[in-house]
Amino acid sequence: MSKALENYHKKRTLIVISAKKLFLTEGYRSTSMDRVATQAGVTKQTVYRYFASKAALFRATMETLAGGAKGKFLFGEGEVRSELLRFGSAFLSFHMDQERLDIMRLIVAEGPTDKELVQTFFDAGPKGGWIAILTSFLENRLCLKGNARVMAKLYCTMMHSMRMPILLGIREVPDPGEISVHVETVVDFFLKGCGC
Repeated sequence: MSKALENYHKKRTLIVISAKKLFLTEGYRSTSMDRVATQAGVTKQTVYRYFASKAALFRATMETLAGGAKGKFLFGEGEVRSELLRFGSAFLSFHMDQERLDIMRLIVAEGPTDKELVQTFFDAGPKGGWIAILTSFLENRLCLKGNARVMAKLYCTMMHSMRMPILLGIREVPDPGEISVHVETVVDFFLKGCGC
């Protein structure tokens, strides 16, 4: 990689990291390109050289947080229940990460009045990575060809039921033991509903 390209990537990364910090602590509306430039230690013109708008910068920030299941989880050949337990644990660990909780708080707080913000979030992030992987598993291992995607969404929604009290500040992130009990409860309920 050339020195110029390396510097380009370093500066872009610095701007995205600075923006992420501001978006997650101050919100989308309150974060200006001026503030991002100050936080990154660059000029406002430099920020605009890399990102044409705040929306484009937000998209880049969401892409760094997205990740999804790709590269983070692969189903094995184990028994269906144990594979679903492994998936549930990985899914919750991913979604209980502090940055992901903070971004959900931002989307919940500002999304109702900014549909573009919500669309950017969904386009850049949770567009189905986890659900797509689970759908494929359910089609192949539980023969749920017709409604595997619906069942995968239902499974993930049940896993997420633990998240709302955390987002609202009613409780802290659960410890590994609580997460394990929740995952087992959801998996057993889900399998029973599937007739397994």
